[in-house]
Amino acid sequence: MTRRLLSYVVLSLGLVLAVAPFLVTILASFKAGVELVQGPFRLPETWRYENYVTAWVDGNLGRFFFNSVFVTVLVVVPSVLLSAMTGYAFARFRFPGSGIIFGVLLLGLVVPLQALVVPLFYLLRELHLLNTFWGLILPQIAMSLSFGTLLMRQAFVAIPREVVEASIVDGASSWTTLWRILFPLARPALGTLALMLFVWTWNEFLLPLVVSVEPEYQTLPVGLLNFQQQWTSNLPVIAAGSTIIFLPLTVVFLIFQQQLVRGITAGAVKG
Repeated sequence: MTRRLLSYVVLSLGLVLAVAPFLVTILASFKAGVELVQGPFRLPETWRYENYVTAWVDGNLGRFFFNSVFVTVLVVVPSVLLSAMTGYAFARFRFPGSGIIFGVLLLGLVVPLQALVVPLFYLLRELHLLNTFWGLILPQIAMSLSFGTLLMRQAFVAIPREVVEASIVDGASSWTTLWRILFPLARPALGTLALMLFVWTWNEFLLPLVVSVEPEYQTLPVGLLNFQQQWTSNLPVIAAGSTIIFLPLTVVFLIFQQQLVRGITAGAVKG
């Protein structure tokens, strides 16, 4: 009983520490500037929704929000599909050099973006992809494949080989086996991968900062940096802009948190 009570206390403390910054930011986004000094958790006297209008319109966050959604979708969807195909290949086929190729592919997990951003900048400049959406999308797809291939390979290895052999006996091709049989069975891992790639792409800051100088192609994290420089003296409007960035992530995570837990747990148990 004492151990359980202690666990609840520790978990409650962790919950407060995790939620408090978001709650303070949300409350600040509805306040006037003078109300900020009255206490971070104090409710605003008048809920100022115009702070969001100012951030969305005058701060051009509407454009940055569209760019983030556009780039995130075009990174996550191809990355999940390509990761499923490469993971299936490394899980079910043996070909010359497969171990070496898989090892080289996994180097993407240990090489940080900071070490790649300078040569990547020059490469994109030679390909005339700076200040374009393709300059944001293609590198992030490539950087997602290392983790995606590893996760999907483990998911497909965990599926009993008898399932694949039965489909082959029934005359199914490799493509049919992947899309009609293994793909549905690996749905928890696919959902986990999609959610994690969504969070990483949505929060990506360094790459958009380097390859997109023009505001027309900037995403929300970089747009918020410029927005903060413009509205430094108006903290409630900055808080509204910050809320616009993290609120979609929070909603998506709350909706798919059970999917994430199932995917991670399945990998831990079967692996």
